[in-house]
Amino acid sequence: MKRRYYIGFVFILSLSMLSCKKDYYVDSGIEDPRFDGSVMKYLEQDPFYFDTLVRVIKHAGLETTLQNETVTFFAPPDPCFDKIIKYVNEFQLERGRDSVTRFEQIKPAVWKKYLSMYIFPSNRGLRDYNQIDTLALDTYRGNLLETIDNQVMNVGVIFNDAVNNNGTSGDLTDDIILKYKGYRQLMLSYLYDYGGTAGVSWFNAPVATSDIAPDNGRVHILKYRQHTFGFFLSGLHNRQTKRG
Repeated sequence: MKRRYYIGFVFILSLSMLSCKKDYYVDSGIEDPRFDGSVMKYLEQDPFYFDTLVRVIKHAGLETTLQNETVTFFAPPDPCFDKIIKYVNEFQLERGRDSVTRFEQIKPAVWKKYLSMYIFPSNRGLRDYNQIDTLALDTYRGNLLETIDNQVMNVGVIFNDAVNNNGTSGDLTDDIILKYKGYRQLMLSYLYDYGGTAGVSWFNAPVATSDIAPDNGRVHILKYRQHTFGFFLSGLHNRQTKRG
């Protein structure tokens, strides 16, 4: 396959946005997955997590796509943008440049390029993807899929282990581990170099909430504590490691 290197310094030099500070928490409650409205409407009705994402979508010209087309969207919550902006401003400061303050400073085409990494022309839920095990990729590789912008990404389902604690001594050695029998979790992966060794150059974004079902597709919300918008920091770290 052709190698595609998506992450570049052009993103640092041009990215900017407005972002307010919020206190976020992890809620593992169960809700009805159905939503009466489009993918775009679903995002708009939850400004606590998605107000920045909604503004960027509209600036990038992707509102119609998420409103009318059938899509699967791996939605990055607002903290994913907070982290990239913090890093961008550190980069700017090191070079004696002004901090970025408004996301409108970046061209819509650049926003569209990176947002498209999360949008697939399909309606797929957790059950529609193959298993992935990052420690056994020769056997469980997930699915290589193209986004709406023809970027190759990987989507797979992690089959976690189930642990049965005997409760006799509190010693972990007493636990009974049932391989692949625990909860299942979607994961979106950016392949920095999918022509190289499997898994070595993959950067993963686990899903916190899956299978939200608007009228025109599916929404899977990424785990913001473990993701930076655009898979940026992981890609940059990979480049620096290779140079070193």
